[in-house]
Amino acid sequence: MTQASLRQPGHVLIVGASGAVGGGVHKAFAEADWRVTTLGRSAQRPGPSPHISADLLQPESLAAQSDRLREISHLFYAALKPDPDPAVEADTNAAMLENIVSAVRASGASLERLTFIQGGKVYGAHLGVYKTPAREDDSRHFPPNLYFRHEDYARSLEAEGIAWTCLRPDIIIGSSLGSAMNLGNLIGIYGALCKETGTAMQFPGTEVSYRGALVNCTSAHVLGAAALWSAQTGADGAFNVTNGDIFRWSHIWPRLAQWFGVDVGEPQPISLAERIGAMAPVWKRLAEREGLAESDVDRIAKGAFGDFIFHVENDAVFDVTKARQAGFSKMDRRTDDEFVAHLEAMRQANLIP
Repeated sequence: MTQASLRQPGHVLIVGASGAVGGGVHKAFAEADWRVTTLGRSAQRPGPSPHISADLLQPESLAAQSDRLREISHLFYAALKPDPDPAVEADTNAAMLENIVSAVRASGASLERLTFIQGGKVYGAHLGVYKTPAREDDSRHFPPNLYFRHEDYARSLEAEGIAWTCLRPDIIIGSSLGSAMNLGNLIGIYGALCKETGTAMQFPGTEVSYRGALVNCTSAHVLGAAALWSAQTGADGAFNVTNGDIFRWSHIWPRLAQWFGVDVGEPQPISLAERIGAMAPVWKRLAEREGLAESDVDRIAKGAFGDFIFHVENDAVFDVTKARQAGFSKMDRRTDDEFVAHLEAMRQANLIP
């Protein structure tokens, strides 16, 4: 689609703007001169745009914001409420999405497009293995899965004239605090603690994970560009979105260790959730000594996500041909560059020394 045929900027509501996904999407739409409003439970604004505080599980709190929803043309949805029970998780998250779409429509808004985020879990990544490279038309795993519910609901909206796009990133690299799934922040914490304690930056997973398994990641900047692209061009359906490269951890880990100025060491499986938790007092002293912005290590990142990612011993990669064929040209990043850029941003934000 040519530049001349791009749709005019509208008014996008970003649900889940405080996370790594939402931050990248917010930046992309704002820079393209779209009107942006964010929505979340917290009263604190996640960015410079107008913010609505409401609970997605309380329809009445959404209905109370009807006047502020009336001009929404596009809804970008990145909210997530995890639950260890997949059936409860699917029901809860389905209700959240359906409640906000219903509220926007009930306000009288002319909703044109719903764009929502899925991820490796739609292919069964949380089960430890799935068909790779994963394609958008691959068979679903045995249900339940919250993302199946989201997609089925989106398809039901087609009869009402509402188009939809679902973007499927993998291992998002972006800025957020308090997120359960921020690998970039976790690497920042781990590397800083390795330097503080004078230890090598051993890869905290298995030998097979380090040298054997192929991996891909998605920068929040790339994901934001994909969200804007889908809104501007009317790209319908599901699209895998990654940085565009694939790698093994052994390819990029030495560069990360070099950035921190420590030896790289060898793979040495540990639980980051346990070890970083035990090092919380060390982090607090480091933060106080260096004047860091956050002395609570759990506020920066959670170790459990790394314990999963760094112990995956099978290839975990997506096929991004469909998005490229549809005209999305921004998947041209090197993931080691993106991790280094993320660490530099953490340092500039005074999160790591």
